[in-house]
Amino acid sequence: MTQNIKNLFKNLKDLEPSAGLGGKILKAIVLEKNWQAKKRLIFADVLMLGSLGAFVFVLLNFWDGISKSEFWSLSKLLFSDTASVATFWKDFLFSLLETFPAVHLAAILAPVLLLMISLNMYFAANNHNRYEHN
Repeated sequence: MTQNIKNLFKNLKDLEPSAGLGGKILKAIVLEKNWQAKKRLIFADVLMLGSLGAFVFVLLNFWDGISKSEFWSLSKLLFSDTASVATFWKDFLFSLLETFPAVHLAAILAPVLLLMISLNMYFAANNHNRYEHN
């Protein structure tokens, strides 16, 4: 049986690839890389727009939270009654920290982080073929 297999492969013609096959393969690889870069660019654009929208929403929410807290009333006291604030500055600072809406401020960081990630993705996708060292 092994003789039949050997004879079978001996009778095959040597097939050579067509002359333009290498160029077609390289062109298909370049087109696929360009398509992947375009998809990453579109994803980065959508992520950037979403993070900017979320940033505006969270910023408005922060402003609403800080306006509803007693933070502004206490900070106005700094300018209206400076002598009392200077006397009791430690208690004043603790009161300011207690009334500051830190959760709203921390919520601003998530859209900023997403914006930084999307900018990184955008610039990486935009320069995908400039600095390739393969």
